[in-house]
Amino acid sequence: MKMKRYFSFVILMMLCAVLSAQPIDTARFRIDYDPVIMGLNKLNQGTMLVDSGRGKVTFDYYITPQRIDLSFTPSQVKPAKVQADVMKRLYRNFLRVGFGYPVTPIAQLSMHNFDNRKYSYGLNFDHFSSWAPQIGKKMQKYAYAPTSDSKVHLFFNRFFKRQTLYSSVGYNHKLAHLYGFNKDLGYDEYYYSKEYQDTLKNDFHHLYAEVGIRSNHVLEDRRLKQDVRLNYNFIHTRRKDMEHNVALRSYLAYDARFLKLNGSQNYRADINFDYFNNSWGNLPKDSALMTTRNSFLFEIKPTVNFTINEYHVILGVGVPIAQSNLQNKLLIPVYPVAELQLGLVPKIMNIYVGVDGKTEFNSLKNLLLENPYFNTSIDSLRFTRTPISVYGGVKGNLVKKLNYRISARYSYTKDMPLFMIDTAALLKNQFNVIYTDAQVLNVCANINWQVLDQLYINLDANYWGYYGLKNTTHAWYKPSFEIALGGTYFHNDKFLIDLNMALSFDRWAFMPLQASAEAIAENSEISAGNDYVIAKMKPILNFGVGFEYFFSKQFSAFARINNIACQYYSKYYDFPSFGINALVGVTYSFGDESLKKLKKKK
Repeated sequence: MKMKRYFSFVILMMLCAVLSAQPIDTARFRIDYDPVIMGLNKLNQGTMLVDSGRGKVTFDYYITPQRIDLSFTPSQVKPAKVQADVMKRLYRNFLRVGFGYPVTPIAQLSMHNFDNRKYSYGLNFDHFSSWAPQIGKKMQKYAYAPTSDSKVHLFFNRFFKRQTLYSSVGYNHKLAHLYGFNKDLGYDEYYYSKEYQDTLKNDFHHLYAEVGIRSNHVLEDRRLKQDVRLNYNFIHTRRKDMEHNVALRSYLAYDARFLKLNGSQNYRADINFDYFNNSWGNLPKDSALMTTRNSFLFEIKPTVNFTINEYHVILGVGVPIAQSNLQNKLLIPVYPVAELQLGLVPKIMNIYVGVDGKTEFNSLKNLLLENPYFNTSIDSLRFTRTPISVYGGVKGNLVKKLNYRISARYSYTKDMPLFMIDTAALLKNQFNVIYTDAQVLNVCANINWQVLDQLYINLDANYWGYYGLKNTTHAWYKPSFEIALGGTYFHNDKFLIDLNMALSFDRWAFMPLQASAEAIAENSEISAGNDYVIAKMKPILNFGVGFEYFFSKQFSAFARINNIACQYYSKYYDFPSFGINALVGVTYSFGDESLKKLKKKK
């Protein structure tokens, strides 16, 4: 215990000695000093902590595989309920028969094989005629004028994977009578007798055939597409005038991307050839007086078609080469082909403008189909050439079910055919053809409107203007205005009502001086000269109504009345229509087969 006290005392003395050895000094502080913190450069670097004691951690474990059961049982799905298919059966044959006033029989037959993926064939027959004597005070002044139109058409098609072989053959017989001479003009009664009836007949037989092959590729396929067909037409008239026509119609097309443009590029070449051989019953085949004997037309038209978004462009050229006995020199009326189409409002409004042309032969067949009172022994057939035709318009859909198209075309045409009364004919009841150069303006409008699901309305309107006529004063028998309005209404799949109206104005005719005043319009500008006058014909006003009742899917009855206003209008001088006429009949569809049986046959 004493030892500890002694040791503590020694330590205390040593501390006192040390403290007494420190020097004494006076500290002075400057009280007016303002400390300032100096600017420091901050290091933009995060602090890195290095863990020097980090070691490798190991785990002692293993994976035990587990087998998952993937088996399942699908639940039963109930089929959706839909309405029954209306077309439970296919009706491949159609028959329509009727009878009208005056004596007017009508018959139509259409027959087709069952639906087949390899081939199709069928038959179409159509007959319409009128055999009644002239009825009414107006028509009793004219000769007996029965008419007849009969057509038979057979076709056969064979379908392959990439090609379709198609063919057809048909026959057409048209009968008309040259009844256009009025008793008031002083003609002898002999010309109205039964003994003279055969002399007034102006009928012809038309036999035709076609065979061709075309590809089944759509436009977007980058494959060679083609359509090549051969046509044959034969005309034989009552006066033993004949016309043979052999024609080739073909095109080759390929959709490529030679130019680095977005959209499609279609390159196409149309190659056509026509040969016509004519002979006239009033001239020997080897007669030197025959002016129309052999005629041919060869044409090649290469075009390129670009479609880029809403732009559509066509560029090309048409090169026709024509030759005939009547036109001794070789005709090569080259014409440009161009079109630009722009979609201002997609699927609602498109505008287009273009230029083209054409060359066609005024064949005996075409002239007879246009005017059944044509003097067939004309021996004066020419080529009509249109070296340039400029057109433009607008088309589209105003609403979902209203389609419209308004366009205009201005053409310069050489050797345009016009019908003119045959001044050499005794009864002045036949027409010859003359040719003129003309500038033609056509403005047209078309509207198709599905107002309701059961109501359809269609309107067509046309205006024609003929300027710069050569060797004539008017475009004979061609109207300046035409309007056609039609409507169809379906009611509960039982009734069908059809209304139609056709108006035609401003036809000019070259008439004999003693022409009946009934054929001349009240505001006509009559120009007298020698034995003939130039006068405006009365307008054509034709109103009709039709009705059909469907008893079932196969059987229906129909009735129709034409020319309700009973207008004896004339399309050609002194050939008035037969006034009001009515027609009633029935239709029947047959040759049905169940769809189930049809699928088994395939």
